[in-house]
Amino acid sequence: MCDTFIFRSENATDKRIWFGKNSDREPNEAHEVVFRKGQKYTAGTRVKCTYIEVPQVESTFDVILCKPAWMWGAEMGINAQGVVIGNEALFTKGKPLKEPALTGMDLLRLALERSCDAQSALQCIIQLLETYGQGGNCGYRHPFYYNNSFLIADRNETWILETVDRNWAAKRYAGSTSISNGLTLHNDWDKRSAGFSQIHDLAGQMSDPLVTTFSMAKIRRECTLDGISAMGKSEDIRAAFNLLRSHNGKDRRPSDSVMENTVCMHAGWGPIRIDQTTGSMVVDLSKEPSVIWITGTSAPCLSVFRPIIFSDFHEDTVISSEADWQRNEVFHRKALFCGDTILDTFSSERDQLELEFVKENEKGLRNQLQVTRRVEEFSSRWQEKMAAEKPVRGRFLLRVAWNVFNREAGFKIANKDSDL
Repeated sequence: MCDTFIFRSENATDKRIWFGKNSDREPNEAHEVVFRKGQKYTAGTRVKCTYIEVPQVESTFDVILCKPAWMWGAEMGINAQGVVIGNEALFTKGKPLKEPALTGMDLLRLALERSCDAQSALQCIIQLLETYGQGGNCGYRHPFYYNNSFLIADRNETWILETVDRNWAAKRYAGSTSISNGLTLHNDWDKRSAGFSQIHDLAGQMSDPLVTTFSMAKIRRECTLDGISAMGKSEDIRAAFNLLRSHNGKDRRPSDSVMENTVCMHAGWGPIRIDQTTGSMVVDLSKEPSVIWITGTSAPCLSVFRPIIFSDFHEDTVISSEADWQRNEVFHRKALFCGDTILDTFSSERDQLELEFVKENEKGLRNQLQVTRRVEEFSSRWQEKMAAEKPVRGRFLLRVAWNVFNREAGFKIANKDSDL
């Protein structure tokens, strides 16, 4: 489960363009953020994606990718040309796509590496999809097969691309929009593949109604659409952070519900609520250079967004590693069961740190080494504070679920009733 949005101010004198996405994956699936330097390649070179190889192009662009640590592809990212893409799993009718092919995450990375604008990224994904197809297991510990949708944007335009097997439909958006885990196009596409020539209502005819309903994709998309509508009243990019932290307008703490899926996703008692937000990205495309805000950690409501730009990196770099993600998980999994008072204090201090980053960035005073150091110091201090906290009682189903996740991941975290 994931959610992706683009906000474009409708004020002619206001050029705010904000992209945001949460990557929702299995609770123990580590997330990493990487910079990959563009390169030139000789004719005949091939690139190994998650499952298959495809011919490499003559040259690639610099990219920053937020991705599951085990995959070649990425859930979201940006290239040095200012193209941003986020992908979503789609639950559609038809047989699972089990044959090895390009995953949706592979298609996203390939398009970022090869495309100078949103239009060319759209065409890149379409060409690769029609040539190689999409498929292969996209699950970490549990098999998971699905089709994909993409929100593709640059400073000038946005495209939503929705796919079923090798078929596709695309719509151009001039303003703000969002996608979740459900088909959104009906008969309002701008272009489509020949394979959809007999389709008159894409979402109506091709959606898997059961899985799409239980994913709460419609409710989560309504939440992000409401959020980007309200962004017109704010000039602070932290509004985009807060939208990714949303629990659909409800209390910020995850509940014991067996079905509650929210924009900021917290895994709980299965079999429906089984994912968590493992990483988040916000991109400010308003002006050059684009500023990328990342967490590199799970649960944006319990994370810090920190800024990076392309000029910070000159060679292949792991910006936020699997080990970084694992260290933060100890804090995150303790925080899920702590009282409101300490979480309120954390949120207040975290918001102040982010405000400092925003102000420094606006004044051109951002220093990447200092930003990294301050985030590390903040995180270390709060990991120590949370380690000393005892969990609160109650929330039985959530506690049972996370005890299982912790055991599977090898985390020794005291949050059982017997530990109180």
